[in-house]
Amino acid sequence: MRIPTAALWILCFAVSGMADNYVRQKSIDVLHYDISLEWSGVSDSIRGITRVRVLIRGEAASDMWLDFPGMNVDMLRVQGIQTQFARRGGRLAFDFDRTYNSGEIVLVEVNYHGIPDHHAIYIGENVYGRRVFFTDSWPDRARNWFPSIDHPSDKATVNVEVVAPANYDVVSNGQLVCSVSFPDGRRLTNWAMEKSIPTYSVAVGIAEFAILRRPDADGVEIVWYSYPQDSEAADKKFARTGRIIEYFRSIIGSYPYPKLAQVQSTTRMAGMENASAIFYSESSLQTTAVSEPPVAHEIAHQWFGNSVTMADWDHLWLSEGFATYFSALFHESASGAEWLKKIMDDYARKLAAYQPAYSEPIVNPGQTDLMKKLNPLNYEKGAWVLHMLRGIVGDADFFAGIRRYYRSYEGGNTTTSDFQRAMESAAGVSLGAFFQQWLHQPGWPQYDVSWRWDENAGEAVLSIRQAQKTGLFDMPLTVKFSLDKEERFFKLRIHKEKQEFRILLDSKPSSMEIDPDRWVLKSLKSFSRCGCEYPPRTELNRRVGFPGDLFEPGGPGIRPRPPVLNQSFTTS
Repeated sequence: MRIPTAALWILCFAVSGMADNYVRQKSIDVLHYDISLEWSGVSDSIRGITRVRVLIRGEAASDMWLDFPGMNVDMLRVQGIQTQFARRGGRLAFDFDRTYNSGEIVLVEVNYHGIPDHHAIYIGENVYGRRVFFTDSWPDRARNWFPSIDHPSDKATVNVEVVAPANYDVVSNGQLVCSVSFPDGRRLTNWAMEKSIPTYSVAVGIAEFAILRRPDADGVEIVWYSYPQDSEAADKKFARTGRIIEYFRSIIGSYPYPKLAQVQSTTRMAGMENASAIFYSESSLQTTAVSEPPVAHEIAHQWFGNSVTMADWDHLWLSEGFATYFSALFHESASGAEWLKKIMDDYARKLAAYQPAYSEPIVNPGQTDLMKKLNPLNYEKGAWVLHMLRGIVGDADFFAGIRRYYRSYEGGNTTTSDFQRAMESAAGVSLGAFFQQWLHQPGWPQYDVSWRWDENAGEAVLSIRQAQKTGLFDMPLTVKFSLDKEERFFKLRIHKEKQEFRILLDSKPSSMEIDPDRWVLKSLKSFSRCGCEYPPRTELNRRVGFPGDLFEPGGPGIRPRPPVLNQSFTTS
């Protein structure tokens, strides 16, 4: 048997499909997957046919490969013609029937059967002893149940047909096209997703569900799928789904899909943001007091992760950091600014407890284990990056930038540089230094702070030193002094290892607070206060006289501006 050209190429260059190491195929762009599955409800085995619609871009192509380890391949066709194939390194390689030029379409069909990897599809009993079937595609496990280009950079539309016993309900991505019962006791269910999504968010759930339809939100169909025993718990957990959708629509843009199904599932993830069909672990609906998390987080992923998708795993924060922060924003809108402060404090504590955060940056090509990228750097620190950016540019420009970014990349792929350009365009400032230090530099500022009162000069003398070992940060920092009858706020640019400021006040303050509204991720140490005279001024000492003053305003890539929530600031 002749080994196809693509198979020889795999033998020479195949590497693990992780992070930057995933090998992109020149000219190959999958436009659509048509997936047909058959499950008996008894066996752990499945039968499948996946038809792949491939667009040739750029250079002409005469071969390709698909990610597909594990199951038995019965037949492969190209343009309807049975074709030889080779399997190497978890990939299915084959030649086309001819050379295809840029702009032409190739139709590939793969027939297969077998027991899929149990990490990719759970086939077994749920907590109530009933047989269920749930896919678990994140991060690169979709390849274990349908042949695909299993990387977020190649998104596609999806059609899913499932034939299963008629007592089962089937949920998948997109809209329900049809449900047809057969005389032999089986039923075909067809779902169609007409917008391109990453392979990791393609999903199928098969179980005996209790299905509860709720009022639409902004024209979006909302429905819960739960085990019958947990239907009341599902109604509690998902109660604010419509409100969350409406809030995110108001600050980001329209919800990208026709429906949102909230699905109880028997899978490993507490929550998985499958496009328009979110899966939640069965145990989350079986606690004594059912809690809402991570509902807002997973709904936020419908915009960021599914619709706007990172082009590479190293930019995972554009999905997880966004979902983490936008979940916090929903709770701020529902419960107030103080609630947001508590959430951000909790994020900071989780980050501080994660030891690699002191030595690794968010964008980290050195970490190629995708599961290990599910860490506080991409979640909590990513959320803090957005929060600090909001504090620097202000609410109006921040949310204008978010909407611009979403409009520009809706349905496509993006990188951190794309997000930076969108925010710079909205705010009218360069943010290069901000993105460099917070995305590519480990750690965060560790400020050693002390202050004294100079009675003769009528000045508070503030000393700030950056003690972290991972490099200096250049950030605006707000200082609040509490006087007898008022509070005075000052904005300072902290960018050197040691800085001292002399701040003119009407009277001796009773207290001083750094970053009172908590807009900067930081650690504070050696905080002290003294009423004694301060030594004569040195070259490090500067005088700040009025609230809103910024010492050495501007700076490389940063123009601090007052956030809307801090009403004590004067407009600069």
